[in-house]
Amino acid sequence: MCQCLVKPSNGAQYQYHNNLQAAPTTINMKIAVTGSSGFIGQVLVPLLLGQGHVLNLLTRQPVSTNNQENITFIHGDLLQQNSLNRLVAGMDVVINVAAMISISDAADKNAFKVNTEGTSLLLAAAQRAAVKRFIHVSSVAAFEQAPYDEPMDENRGPATAQPYSYDASKVIAQATALAYNSNNFEVIVLAPTAVTGPFDQRPSLLGKAVINMYKGNVPALFPGGVDFVDVRDVAAAIASALTRGVPGNTYLLSGRWVSLKNLSREVYKAKGKNKVLPILPLWLAFGLLPLVKLWARITGGQPYYTRAAIYQVIHSNKKIDHSKATAALDYKPRPFEETIKDEIDWFKKKGFLGD
Repeated sequence: MCQCLVKPSNGAQYQYHNNLQAAPTTINMKIAVTGSSGFIGQVLVPLLLGQGHVLNLLTRQPVSTNNQENITFIHGDLLQQNSLNRLVAGMDVVINVAAMISISDAADKNAFKVNTEGTSLLLAAAQRAAVKRFIHVSSVAAFEQAPYDEPMDENRGPATAQPYSYDASKVIAQATALAYNSNNFEVIVLAPTAVTGPFDQRPSLLGKAVINMYKGNVPALFPGGVDFVDVRDVAAAIASALTRGVPGNTYLLSGRWVSLKNLSREVYKAKGKNKVLPILPLWLAFGLLPLVKLWARITGGQPYYTRAAIYQVIHSNKKIDHSKATAALDYKPRPFEETIKDEIDWFKKKGFLGD
């Protein structure tokens, strides 16, 4: 097991914790990772260190010290070519986890640019540097999920998405990555569903939803749900893809589809209560959007939900098949109930829940 603590020059702390036993490996690699300070990255990095790999980590915040064993920090971002060149130089593998997530109803051209152009620049830099394998972490959002009650696998076509939306950016980035695959430059794409679980430092959008639900700040929900996957299982699949998986292939990393109603049940169960939140009819959820946005402007916070967020939970596939990843990567997602319990226990330990 591994724990690392990094103190950037701006006074913030990037703390990586992981209680997973590192998978055995006999091959020590030099690996470049983007998105290392994000949710998945904070679980992936210690797992890779525990396997004995040497890491280059791209960081948007300058790091004043670099005394962490087997880690070199490269200051920059996905749109800075010089930083990307330094990041991938001499590396065996590049793992692209970085992405900007947006559930805004308005087009986010900056997020779109980072997710698409950034991926393209990183691929080109890695190919020039003679990197052997490129692992691109995509999303289930890149796939068309309808029909929602029929089994879905990697043969589903790309999502039909609004221009400059998050979904559109994932479709383009994934296609770009696969187009680079060759005998000398192996590309593997991993597409997780909604990632949740412990070690959510910031926390993520889903983590904030769980926190607000636990604290009683969510009065009601709307119909629908999503497929949840544990961040620890996603990190383990990425580590497995260092040496496993067929180049040029995409692997869906799903867990279990859970309705928002049942999510609230599990959250309150962890609180020792037998309770579920009421479900609003869709017409009312949409009708309340102007008030939700107005309240967000008044309070200076983020809206509790958006039109895009509603569409995500009512247009989600309930039967996402991960058998391809299980066969190729030994991917074994854990029960959802375990994930939520561990997530809430971790939030309690860190003081996010106020009790």
